[in-house]
Amino acid sequence: MDQTIAVVSGLVISVVFAIVCASLAGGRNRSRVGWAILGFFFPIIALVVLLILGKKNRASAA
Repeated sequence: MDQTIAVVSGLVISVVFAIVCASLAGGRNRSRVGWAILGFFFPIIALVVLLILGKKNRASAA
């Protein structure tokens, strides 16, 4: 029972971090899917790196 709770808690935390990373990445003009995947597998590291990187400038297509 305790092991099941630990696994489910870990998955819930990973999904929450994936959603937070995707949301922050979208606001910073970065890949939502890529950062969501990184946020799922490396929650704290991905969030810290994303916060350090800042906003990405988009090049205008001319």
